[in-house]
Amino acid sequence: MTIRRRLFFSFSLILFLFAANLVIYFWSNAQRSATITNFNTAITREIVVSAIKQDLNDLQKEISLMSQTAVDSGSTGFPPAQIASFKGRIDTLNGRIEHLRLLSDPSLRVRILPFQTKVAELGKSWLIFYQNFGVQNDKAVMELAIHADPTQAKVMKLLPLLQADETKEVEAATANFDAVTALTERMTLIIFGISTIIAIFVAFRVSRYLTRGLNKLKEGTASIGKGNLDQRIAIRSKDELGDVASAFNEMTGNLLSARALLTESNTQLERRNQEIDQQREKTESLLLNILPAQIAEELQLKGKVEPKYFEDVTILFADIVGFTLSTETLAAEDLVYLLHDYFTAFDNITKRYGLEKLKTIGDNYMCAGGIPVRSPSHPVNVVMAAFEMIKAVQDRAHPEALAQWSIRIGIHTGPVIAGVVGIDKFAFDVWGDTVNFASRIETNAAPNRINLSERTYSRVKDFFLCEHRGKISTKEMKEVDMYFANGILESLLTLSPVDREILSHGAQAETFIPPAFQRRYRVYFQSDPPDFPRFFSHTVETDDEQPS
Repeated sequence: MTIRRRLFFSFSLILFLFAANLVIYFWSNAQRSATITNFNTAITREIVVSAIKQDLNDLQKEISLMSQTAVDSGSTGFPPAQIASFKGRIDTLNGRIEHLRLLSDPSLRVRILPFQTKVAELGKSWLIFYQNFGVQNDKAVMELAIHADPTQAKVMKLLPLLQADETKEVEAATANFDAVTALTERMTLIIFGISTIIAIFVAFRVSRYLTRGLNKLKEGTASIGKGNLDQRIAIRSKDELGDVASAFNEMTGNLLSARALLTESNTQLERRNQEIDQQREKTESLLLNILPAQIAEELQLKGKVEPKYFEDVTILFADIVGFTLSTETLAAEDLVYLLHDYFTAFDNITKRYGLEKLKTIGDNYMCAGGIPVRSPSHPVNVVMAAFEMIKAVQDRAHPEALAQWSIRIGIHTGPVIAGVVGIDKFAFDVWGDTVNFASRIETNAAPNRINLSERTYSRVKDFFLCEHRGKISTKEMKEVDMYFANGILESLLTLSPVDREILSHGAQAETFIPPAFQRRYRVYFQSDPPDFPRFFSHTVETDDEQPS
């Protein structure tokens, strides 16, 4: 049954009960009205009987007085007006008896009719007596004695019976009125009580049904709203609530399917995003292998790299000595393997010292400090990296090696212009006299030696032990001062007993930097050294062990 039908049935039943109460109300009023009418009629009849009795008594007394007057003394007759008045009083009495007869039930009319007949005969006799009184007294007395007195006796005998009947009728009407009143009140209360109980029961059942259904819908929708798509609303009724519950269940089923599809799609999308991220990371890694991080970021954001002027950059050129001869004696595979090993070691060193590898040309390795991140410490960092490059080459030049190579290093400091050239195989490069002059410095270096320009020397002389080579002629036939960097100043390598103890522990020695060197580095550049060629830390004695 649908909710509409339930409500229609409930309201119809309540309206029916309301109509039943109205019917009972009107029926009760009708019953009470009928009993009141009967009661009023009985009272009226009783009053009429009392009036009839009073009229008879009055007429009888008047006739008795007249009869006594007629006997005691002679009198004359009554005037016509008085006779007419007397006749009217008799007619009134007869009219009241007629009225009483009409007000009575048929069963009482039969009993009233003899009384009415005798009263009518008595009235005629009294009227004859009244008309002949004082005129024909004998006739009047004869009428009174022969007809009036016997009839009066009969009337007076019937009158008490009539009064008794009317008294019973009044009592019966009163009892009937009380009974009907009690009955109607009881019926009204019973019907009202039954109607109220039925209405409350129907309203309770309907409201309970609707409340339970709505609560289930509310709980189900709340659970669904929290994301529990496995929730199902358990309403099996074939009505609007059942339809709504079915719609919600179908909706949650569709949402569950959609969520499963969405989850699968998200999984696939996440997998693809991971693949894209991996590819992007590979691309960025490749790009970072080609370009500095800042340059690569600018290229990704803008699609191009604007040329930049760097007023202070240290350029390092390193050339492998003996490589050309090895190309004639070594297999290509071995030659490439060796060159890869050397240049990989150089790459690791430049990373540790914060330098930027620019390019390799054959057996020539080029890197720079102070680019693209500007820093005042780049000349010192480049020289320390150069010492480590020489050490790396010396470590590989053992007797069992395929080739006994050495390295020439030239370093120069000055301004450069940097940028990215090309669109397919682009590369980060630097240009300017500083680059060319650094190449000339490298050309005039010696194997496993670091050759410094005068400008670089002036920037690093407070850190490194340098040897002035005098004026050296370049390819352009220019005489320039050049310097060999022979090592770190001994004063910066001096170790205290505590420092020597630290060096004796391998794990700490790997990160140990001589305090004097570190202190001067911080004073000059306001930062810590990125790294340190630790093989220098083992070349000096403590303060107490130094020779005098």
